[in-house]
Amino acid sequence: MIVVYGIVLNKKIGDKVEVGECLAYIHANDEKKVQGAVENLKKAYKICDKQPLKPKLILDII
Repeated sequence: MIVVYGIVLNKKIGDKVEVGECLAYIHANDEKKVQGAVENLKKAYKICDKQPLKPKLILDII
């Protein structure tokens, strides 16, 4: 069996979030992978009242 999964992020750093909004979609054909992805997403998001600083997309030019 080939295990296929992916995550589509609806909200990214600095996006405004309303109560009940979907932050991300998880696509998978294996329940264990879904549970792992859910736990990783819970750790990845932090909801706060003030606008966070967006990280630089380009860290350095060599």
